[in-house]
Amino acid sequence: MKTVVITPPVSEPISLIEAKAQLRIETSFILDDDYINALISASRDRCESYCNQFFTVKDIQIINKGSASGVLDIPYPNLTITAITYIDSDNATQTISAADYFYNEGTQELTFLVDFNAQSFTVAATTGAPAELEGVKAAIKMIVTDLYELRTETAVGVSLADNPAVKAMLYPYRLELGI
Repeated sequence: MKTVVITPPVSEPISLIEAKAQLRIETSFILDDDYINALISASRDRCESYCNQFFTVKDIQIINKGSASGVLDIPYPNLTITAITYIDSDNATQTISAADYFYNEGTQELTFLVDFNAQSFTVAATTGAPAELEGVKAAIKMIVTDLYELRTETAVGVSLADNPAVKAMLYPYRLELGI
């Protein structure tokens, strides 16, 4: 399974003003605004990857190799499925009717009510975010601070990718941890 972002988020979990407050930068100083916004997005991406869930609204496609029958586990919570398409044996794109599948948001299972023969199929969806994001916001601010102040991901003898404070903030949001 592969996930592709089709439409990036319109807004981030933290604003430029919140990031500047964290960095102790005056709001009137605008020379680094584009850089700070890029750090916010990169930090949110890192948090989403670590937690295996999305923290913004965006359009994605989940591409799955093989034909579909039965039940497919969708790897992310808080999704609204907007379309399911596949390429048929004539290399034509076909859309599966909403009446031909059922998505259970609670179990994150997509049940196909019809069989279709395809080499791959695509699930188009819009992501959502958990209602409570305070820990994620704090983690994003910490990552932004580390990246802004050091302009790199490592300091001598320390890896910021393993920042224990960030991990502690994100741990309650992690999904699919296994046993």
